[in-house]
Amino acid sequence: MQRPNHQAPRPTRRPVSERQRASARQGGLPDTLEPLYERVRHELMRMALEAPLSDSEPLPPEPRLMERFGVSRGTLRRAIDEMARDGLLSVEQGRGTFVNQEERARRVVWERLAEVARPDSRFDMDLKHFVPDFSDRSKADRAVRGQPAWTAARTVFIAPDNSTEDLRRQAMAEGKRLLVPTYGLRRGFVRIEGAAIAEADRAMAATLDGMERFGKRIGPADLRSVGRVELVVTGATAVTTDGRHIGGGQRYLAMEWALLVEQGLVDDRVPVVAVVHDCQVIDERIEADPDCMVDTIVTPTRVIQCSAGGTITALRGRRK
Repeated sequence: MQRPNHQAPRPTRRPVSERQRASARQGGLPDTLEPLYERVRHELMRMALEAPLSDSEPLPPEPRLMERFGVSRGTLRRAIDEMARDGLLSVEQGRGTFVNQEERARRVVWERLAEVARPDSRFDMDLKHFVPDFSDRSKADRAVRGQPAWTAARTVFIAPDNSTEDLRRQAMAEGKRLLVPTYGLRRGFVRIEGAAIAEADRAMAATLDGMERFGKRIGPADLRSVGRVELVVTGATAVTTDGRHIGGGQRYLAMEWALLVEQGLVDDRVPVVAVVHDCQVIDERIEADPDCMVDTIVTPTRVIQCSAGGTITALRGRRK
């Protein structure tokens, strides 16, 4: 799960004049009571999200966009500035305005996931704030459990995503030791000895609310007591076929991995498996700063061995 994004309040809106509405109609903007900059923002967002995920070309220059929408430079810039604050656009002086490919991938996948995601008890279907469980996820779980790395691992790091809850329960049933981060790392990690959890308690112990009741909460300084982690299993907002793990933007997995590396629990030989729905897999090569590079992607219909291989983050900077 991922904590909510807190954004600065938007400027006060002014009423739209008839002259502005007529100009916007000529520019092809929807005729609504929304302020002009909001309508421009919606159209720019549509342009950004409909382009190929790998498209790295800048948006048309300001004069062309002003003519296209029938708006002033100030109105256009206000819309672009809001989108830059939201992370979808990046304005580079002297080069132009570009779409953030990583953020575009998130938003496109969130739209896809709306058809297959399962609601969260806290955030319902607001997918910006959590990694959801999804339809047919049990098929992906069976494929994960069939991987040699799962069978051999005695100690497993499993991310606190909704899509990995049943794998946490299964790991306990198989007597594995689990290491699970708490929500947003606010309370460190939880160590769970699967062999010590009664069958009747496993379902509760696998939840974020129940794992601290049945496990032991530990801070970064105590991570070495867990011993070597032999497998990492995580969900994702999106993942590319070359192994780029794209989270919700908070970089939790990158921070968690950095702590594990610092304490000597993992290195580049530890396999990383991402469990996602097919709609979360991106076949295009995009510019993204991944939380981590994964070795294997498992969906309800396929197992993908990633083309890049190895596990890299900006914090680690290493590859197999």
